[in-house]
Amino acid sequence: MRLTPPMHLRLRRSVRVRGCVVLALALLTGACGAGGEDSGIPGVPHPVTEPVQPSATSAPATSAAPPEEPEPTPSFSQNGKTRVLYYGDVKVDATPVDDGVLTTVTVHNDTDKAVNYSVEISVGNDVDWVASSTFRISGVPAHGVKSQADTVGGTHLGPVPQQPKIFVDRLETY
Repeated sequence: MRLTPPMHLRLRRSVRVRGCVVLALALLTGACGAGGEDSGIPGVPHPVTEPVQPSATSAPATSAAPPEEPEPTPSFSQNGKTRVLYYGDVKVDATPVDDGVLTTVTVHNDTDKAVNYSVEISVGNDVDWVASSTFRISGVPAHGVKSQADTVGGTHLGPVPQQPKIFVDRLETY
């Protein structure tokens, strides 16, 4: 015949074993959690850490690079058959013609020195007709405006879109 301990002794032993398992888990996972977060184990004390006070002699850290400017928001308008995209200091006109899309890129230099622009654009019909071109506009004077025009795409891509979609794929100044 097998002797079993009374029920209250069995419970006490299982509580002790469970408590040891909880304590071991708390010790193992306590180092992985961020300070002040709940460990998820009831009854386990959280480690107390004191906040670090900056010393009076340390100077605030400054970044060497200036903060990046946010991306410009494109806006569109229509002027007869010409579709117009405004993208920051860049304006792109796209007019369908017999042999492609006549595209004019105009840049506005709002700096105090002459700047060169490289503007890569795509025009298409949003389905299967897409053509790209890079416009390199050099020597835009300070606070000046300069344009460049070219026919983009052609009938070899299919029927020329009559309301072309315009995209600025890349814009660089140098």
